[in-house]
Amino acid sequence: MLCWVRVGELTMSIFKGSRYEYSTVDYVATNSTLVEEPIVLYTASDLGLTSYWEHTYVEGERLDSISYKYYNNSQYWWLIVEYNPEINDFINITPGTILRVPNV
Repeated sequence: MLCWVRVGELTMSIFKGSRYEYSTVDYVATNSTLVEEPIVLYTASDLGLTSYWEHTYVEGERLDSISYKYYNNSQYWWLIVEYNPEINDFINITPGTILRVPNV
């Protein structure tokens, strides 16, 4: 089931029940051509309610491989992103960075 989010004259669909359902959607320029694209803004879960492991990032690792290590499923990489909101670029993580991996 979809819910429709309207921002100005633009409409974006979000699946009901997804982690984005109650998020704010805005349209901003995200590339050098200044074409506006939708971006979903949401608040990370309260880190105080969920325990987590600390993982020291090693050069060459990918979030899907870290996800597989902790969850036995590479598709939960987005949980690591959600619990580390201070990291802006998950493609170029500095080796030695401590990542929180939620124990969910």
